[in-house]
Amino acid sequence: MHARLTVFLPEQAALSHVLRDGERLQIGRGEDCGLCVAHPSVSRLHAEIAQDGDGTWVLGDRGSKNGSHVDGKVVAEASLPGDAWLRFGDVYCEFELVDAARSARIADQQQARRARATALTLGLQRAAGFSALLDGTLQAVMELGHCTRGFLLLRDDDGGFAIRACQAIDPTLLAHRRFSGSAGAVERVLREGEAVVANDVGSEAWLAARDSVVAGGLRALVCLPLRDAGGTLGAIYADRTTAGPAITRLDLELLEAFAERAALYISAQRASDALVGAPRWAPAAAGIAAP
Repeated sequence: MHARLTVFLPEQAALSHVLRDGERLQIGRGEDCGLCVAHPSVSRLHAEIAQDGDGTWVLGDRGSKNGSHVDGKVVAEASLPGDAWLRFGDVYCEFELVDAARSARIADQQQARRARATALTLGLQRAAGFSALLDGTLQAVMELGHCTRGFLLLRDDDGGFAIRACQAIDPTLLAHRRFSGSAGAVERVLREGEAVVANDVGSEAWLAARDSVVAGGLRALVCLPLRDAGGTLGAIYADRTTAGPAITRLDLELLEAFAERAALYISAQRASDALVGAPRWAPAAAGIAAP
C-alpha cells in the first residue's frame, strides 16, 4: 500500500511526499536525500522509510543526533502498519497509508489545483474595475490557501498602507490592529518582502506569544507580498481558525505565482486610474504640424 508523508516545517509551507510500493525514502537535511528537510535539528541523513518483505512500511533511524520518534516514542526502528505521527529532531510529520486509488486522486487533485490557479489568474484580466480586481485577488488567495478570511493592503500616496479589500474581518478592527489575527505576519511581509506561512500557529513562538493570535484561535495563515518594480506594493493576508488541509509547498508555489501576476495587474490598473481626470494632451489639428 502507498503512503503519504506530510512534513510540517516551522515557519514554512508543508512538504508532502507520496511513497509508492517498493520505494526507499531517505530523509534528512542533505540535498541528496529523497526528502530534504531543511531544519537545523535534522541530521544530514536522519532516517529512512522502506517496505519490508510483507509490504509493511518501516522507519529506521540512521544514527541521527536528535533522534526519530513514532507517536511520541523514540525509536531506532519501528513498523508503521497504520497512520502515525513521526518526529525527526524538532520537525513533526504525519504518516498516512493510502491505497493506489487515493494516491491517484492526490495526483489528480494537485493537477486540478494547478489548473484552478491558472484559471484564477486569467480571471483577473476580466475584472470589471479596480475594486473588482482587488476583491478577486483576495478571494483567490483565500481559496488557494484553504483560508476563510483575509484582507489586502496597498501602499498609498503618503507611504503608508490602506485596507483596500476585506473578507470576514471587520475593517474598523483592522484599522486599529485589534483583529484576531497576526499583525506581526503582515509587518514582517511588508518589511522583508517574503511570504510567511504557518500551518501550526500554536507552535510558532513568534506567533503564539501574541495575544491576538491566542485570542483568535488561529490554525493556519499565509501572508504574501505584492511586489512591483518600485518595491513592495502591498500585502495579502489570509487565515483560518478551523481545521483544514496543510498549506503545502505546491500551494505556496501557486500562491506566489498568482500574487506576482496580480501585482502586475494591480500596478497597471492603478497607473490607469491615476490618469482619470488628469489634463489631456490635445492632438494637433488635421493637416497642421505641431511646432
